[in-house]
Amino acid sequence: MYQGEFGLNMKLGYGEFSWPTGESYHGQFYWDHCHGLGTYMWPDGSSFTGTFYLSHREGYGTMYMKTRLFQGLYKADQRFGPGVETYPDGSQDVGLWFREQLIKLCTQIPSGFSLLSYPEFSSFITHSPARISLSEEEKTEWGLQEGQDPFFYEYKRFLLNDNLTLPPEMYVYSTNSDHLPMTSSFRKELDARIFLNEIPPFVEDGEPWFIINETPLLVKIQKQTYKFRLTATTTLWTFSWTVGPM
Repeated sequence: MYQGEFGLNMKLGYGEFSWPTGESYHGQFYWDHCHGLGTYMWPDGSSFTGTFYLSHREGYGTMYMKTRLFQGLYKADQRFGPGVETYPDGSQDVGLWFREQLIKLCTQIPSGFSLLSYPEFSSFITHSPARISLSEEEKTEWGLQEGQDPFFYEYKRFLLNDNLTLPPEMYVYSTNSDHLPMTSSFRKELDARIFLNEIPPFVEDGEPWFIINETPLLVKIQKQTYKFRLTATTTLWTFSWTVGPM
């Protein structure tokens, strides 16, 4: 059952949706999806309050469970980045998360060492790290000329051209796009709903984020963290969270 706002004959705006299974959601909708700020509740009493992207947890949020509480960053419905898990006895795991695994603790080890004490490793300090760029996925290289490359139109170029990606008026046939490629313009439209038309760019002259650890997984985590860096305060304030800096 749905109670809320409609637009274009779809759930659009604020609304409340409940399923026969006992699950429910109240918050922002867009194109029939949970998209934006909202709260999803399960029959066992668990709930998630935070940001949703096409009905998946995405960005910062708080997951309330029977025996613990998790506050942190999500991607594609999974923990992905900085977060704090709090247990009934008050103890906490603080660090970088990948799914249900804590992969990097944010804590100081008493017996730790500093590279400053080892001049032979000074290159690790002076090395110029790579910078975070959120637009790399949308860039395509022409590569070989058409006569030299039988696959001149690479798949990325098809995906970036709305006219070649999906048939016109595809939304008329299906609003479930999980199995379909996403057009570039539709992703920008979805991002605009999350970031309120202020998608944070990479700041060249401000305080650029450098990729200190260039491990592939950590690079992706840093990009996700950078992408949602301006939404954390808004989300925290909206739901009156009580968390420390992450």
